[in-house]
Amino acid sequence: MNTNISRVFGSTLIIAGTTIGAGMLALPLASAGIGFIPSLIIMLVLWALMAYTALLMVEVHQYSDSSATLHTLAKEFLGTKGKLVAGFAMFFLFYALCAAYIAGGGNQFAQRLNLCSQ
Repeated sequence: MNTNISRVFGSTLIIAGTTIGAGMLALPLASAGIGFIPSLIIMLVLWALMAYTALLMVEVHQYSDSSATLHTLAKEFLGTKGKLVAGFAMFFLFYALCAAYIAGGGNQFAQRLNLCSQ
C-alpha cells in the first residue's frame, strides 16, 4: 500500500474510532438530564465549531510540507511555546478519552457482571 494512502487511512481510523467511541459512551450519559432540544442545539453548535477548525487545519496544511504533523505545524506557525501548548492539548485530549472510556466501559462492565451473577 502506498505510504501516503496508509497514513490517510490510519488517520481516518484513529479519528473515527475516538469520535464514535467517545460519543457512544459519553453523549447519552451527558445529555440525558437536559433534554432532547437543548442537546440537539449543543451538538449542532459543536459540530459547526469542529467543522470550522477542520477547515482551518486544511488551510494550515496547504502552506506546509505534506508529511507535517500537528507538532511540526505548531512549531512552524506558533513557535516553541505553541508546540508545547499543542502537545499538552493532545495529551489532555487522550487522557480525557481514556477517562471517558474507563468510566463508561467500567459502568457497562459492572452491569454485565451483575446480570451474570443473578
